[in-house]
Amino acid sequence: MSDVSPSNKQDLSSQPNSRKINRLKVSLCADWQPQADLLAEEEPLEINLRWKEVSYPKARTWLVTMRTPGNDLDLVVGMLLTHGIIDSINQIVSVEHDEADNSEQNAGNRVVATLAIVPDLDALNRAHMSYGSCGVCGSTSLKALALHFAPQLDAQQAWLLAENLMSYPKLLRQHQPLFDATGAAHGAGYIVENELVAVAEDVGRHNAVDKLIGKIQKEQLWHPQGTLVLSGRVSFELMQKAVAAALPVVVAVGAPTALALKVAQQFDITLIGFTREYEFNLYHGQQRIQKSAHTEYQADKL
Repeated sequence: MSDVSPSNKQDLSSQPNSRKINRLKVSLCADWQPQADLLAEEEPLEINLRWKEVSYPKARTWLVTMRTPGNDLDLVVGMLLTHGIIDSINQIVSVEHDEADNSEQNAGNRVVATLAIVPDLDALNRAHMSYGSCGVCGSTSLKALALHFAPQLDAQQAWLLAENLMSYPKLLRQHQPLFDATGAAHGAGYIVENELVAVAEDVGRHNAVDKLIGKIQKEQLWHPQGTLVLSGRVSFELMQKAVAAALPVVVAVGAPTALALKVAQQFDITLIGFTREYEFNLYHGQQRIQKSAHTEYQADKL
């Protein structure tokens, strides 16, 4: 299991992905006060792919995405998996920062992934388009998702106790040091047998999930009864990543979109939103949730 330690709110200056700035605190009840603060860093990451085709080396810049620096290799592995470029981490020969360009502007902002397969160029173009235009229409997206991914999700019933599930967002929140320091980072967590085994943060909610999935794959943390926990809402893209990573349960602090619910229904993923200490909304996948003596809810029609 991964070693996940609680965040330290006292030592904010130690956060490597933030920048110290000065600002004014403006109030109707007091004088304007200059204060020091920390802002989350956001920089572009260029992802390049290399592979061999008929014994000839090929190379291509796949895309450029904005992200919080840190855990870049996890991010790239996760993106390759969730965009359908690879089917398994075994199809990656190596993934590393490109040290060829040591300029101050590009230092640490370029990653090269060498693949053991010839990538589907159409898939590469689709992934690039989704980052440039925030996705395609819902019906097309659902059809493409069904054609590419066929996850074998855990079919065991009543393995997730409702009262345990209600504590998951709080558990994630206790391990978000970048959010503690800046208030500007999304969090994603992976829970197995009520233990938080992996956490990722980023200014982008999609990146946080991709970093998490990359870490799960690289460190072989995947479990058939693992739960994805999100610090915000649930969009179609985040459900797409859950499908690609074969995650049977998604728990969020916020609400799902209508298209996110359609994905949950299509792939039979347990989808939970508005998760609080004593309650949550169950949108789909009741069969995996075990009622407790302290929890009663009506979900017969889900």
